[in-house]
Amino acid sequence: MKLTFSRILLMHQYVDVTVDQWVVMHILCKHQQLSQQELGELTFKDAPTITRIIDLLVQKGLVIRSTDEKDRRRFMIKLTIEGIEKYRFIEPIVQEFRAEAYAGISVDELLMLQNTLNKIFVNLSKQN
Repeated sequence: MKLTFSRILLMHQYVDVTVDQWVVMHILCKHQQLSQQELGELTFKDAPTITRIIDLLVQKGLVIRSTDEKDRRRFMIKLTIEGIEKYRFIEPIVQEFRAEAYAGISVDELLMLQNTLNKIFVNLSKQN
């Protein structure tokens, strides 16, 4: 599914972000600014992986990484104006993909799937 979504994104000329980069942008759009550690936790990515994703987004001019004023060891991440514009461009593409993926599946079925996946996640989290 991730590969299919990546192909859909790449079919659009203006879209040069990966699914993982999109997820980070989506979370930042909802929270406006987060620490790098918080982003890692919300995306379930380890520190090296989230660092690499953020580095690429910084290179593309889509996010800004700045030192936290209260704790210089922490980096705060937020979308740039270009990042917000790119997010707004990609969002309808994502919604269209979701509509196609969820076709024929009721809201109750989607909620049941989400609950089941959450239970699996909790079970696996207990093992660590």
